[in-house]
Amino acid sequence: MTSLVTGATGFIGRHLVADLTGRGERVRALYRDEQKRQLYLDLGEETLVGDACDMAVAREGIDGVDVVYHCAAAHSTAPADEIRCTNLNSVDVLFNAVREADSAARVVLMSSINVLGSVSFENANEDLPRRRTGDLHVDLKIAAEELAEREIAGGLNIVALRPGLVYGPGDRNLQKLAQAIYRGKFMYIGSRENIVPLVHVSDMSQAMILAGHATTSTSRVYNISDGSRTTIGQLVGGLARVMGCPEPSRVMPAIVPRLANSVFGLLGRSGPVSPSALRFLGTSRHVDIGRARSELGFEPRVGIAEGLQGMASWLRETTATESAA
Repeated sequence: MTSLVTGATGFIGRHLVADLTGRGERVRALYRDEQKRQLYLDLGEETLVGDACDMAVAREGIDGVDVVYHCAAAHSTAPADEIRCTNLNSVDVLFNAVREADSAARVVLMSSINVLGSVSFENANEDLPRRRTGDLHVDLKIAAEELAEREIAGGLNIVALRPGLVYGPGDRNLQKLAQAIYRGKFMYIGSRENIVPLVHVSDMSQAMILAGHATTSTSRVYNISDGSRTTIGQLVGGLARVMGCPEPSRVMPAIVPRLANSVFGLLGRSGPVSPSALRFLGTSRHVDIGRARSELGFEPRVGIAEGLQGMASWLRETTATESAA
């Protein structure tokens, strides 16, 4: 089995590359940043430098591969043009390259449960309609799924995975949350009982490999989480414990940041609380992973307590270092 991993030096991509090479598979790792390649890609995999939005690079990348794991993505804080290119244009380029090459390669596309909108939901399955939010990062994920659906109808073999927040050592999202807790600046939004959808990076990698290797399941969408009902209070409390600092207790009424963001929007400015933070902290979201369990054989192995403990030394080191800077 030969695989192409785009975004191979990113948080998810580098874990996936390590797991694939650990299985003895041939991996072609696509990356852009040479410094990150030297840090993360030292396992003997084949490397390809270039931009996933470049058709020539995409054609070279897919040549002779059985599975494409499309992990390339721009962070929500990146410039809008970079987000559009990396999170949507690269998907279009990849699909075109596969189609033009008449390749039978399966594409495993990284989406997000954020396509279900900035609202609360309970036990949501893959049939729940997508909701645009006005958040560019999320709406482009929706556009990528819609593009995938059109290509599936045209005969491409595509599996889309919708993970919750993927975390583990090296994850900057939880590291930023830990930083706010450590500095005493964190406040809950609305409730401590909001459910947060989480999945450890090792389980995310497992789900991707299962999707890439599945023999009977193609052209489907799968929710991926740890299957738990972990609340934001439990997550924040766990982070406080592993860092040895007081657990936050302040709760801000949800209406406050929403009104503030509305006022700032009327003034043509970004609000004080980002859309992603409002969605993560201010909504309760639980997804059903039954389809991934039954069709892919996915079974989460890392719970929140074990996952945070595995991040403890890295969190303490990075949080203390950045707080002292």
